[in-house]
Amino acid sequence: ASNRAYITFLNRLRADSFDSLLASVSRKDGSLTPTEMQAIANYINVATGRGDLGKAAAAAETLATVFFSPRLVASRFQLLAGQPMYRGSFRTRQAIAQEYGKFLAGIGVVLGLGIMAGATVERDPRNSDFGKLKFGNTRLDVLGGLGQVSTLVGRLATGETVNASGEVKPIRGEV
Repeated sequence: ASNRAYITFLNRLRADSFDSLLASVSRKDGSLTPTEMQAIANYINVATGRGDLGKAAAAAETLATVFFSPRLVASRFQLLAGQPMYRGSFRTRQAIAQEYGKFLAGIGVVLGLGIMAGATVERDPRNSDFGKLKFGNTRLDVLGGLGQVSTLVGRLATGETVNASGEVKPIRGEV
């Protein structure tokens, strides 16, 4: 029963978010085309953890037996890469870019308030604590899963990792 309630809540959240963004865009410029509506739906799905698996979508259930939530993992990479802005028209891209801006502003406010409350924030994306509020031994991840993806990308791009004591170590063996 709790699973059904959770799924129903998320579906309602997605539907309400879609309706809100649709009303916001169409209020400014009139009605939207089906392609623009699909672009908005794609953004809502990616932003809420329901990423597009492409050709692997048919295997999503099988993938879920091996990996925890493959659509969520895919959505975090897609959101970080800006995939929702690849589709649609100029006005839908503009609306989605504004949503990205709101998200980043919200993260900035939360991190700022955390720092004012005495937390520290790791700014190095090679560190596993990247973007987390750290109160002593307690860490709060306010990035919604994007911190882990950013850390992976940062480590792969630089070929280095930063350990708990702040030492930079190569990930591809000794240089």
